[in-house]
Amino acid sequence: MNYLIILLILICSGYSLSYARYSWRTNNRWAAVGVIVLVALSVILPVLVMFFR
Repeated sequence: MNYLIILLILICSGYSLSYARYSWRTNNRWAAVGVIVLVALSVILPVLVMFFR
């Protein structure tokens, strides 16, 4: 069950990563880096909570 939740989180973060890629291409590097950091945190923190709770 945990793997399905992780998969759902990764699918939902795909939209944000596509915006980060668009921002990188249009030379808006700070926005791209910020979105990547937010996506990384939104994926890593729930996974850590699920496995170490």
